[in-house]
Amino acid sequence: MTIEFYINLFFAIEPAHKLKIDQNKLQNCRSNILNLVNVL
Repeated sequence: MTIEFYINLFFAIEPAHKLKIDQNKLQNCRSNILNLVNVL
């Protein structure tokens, strides 16, 4: 199981309409997660 798997799962679960509304927020969240993984 990789972090990408969990991120993809999160995006798959997110409702489509919410994804469109919060796309920037979700992109920032994804970037923060990837940055955190890089630090670890």
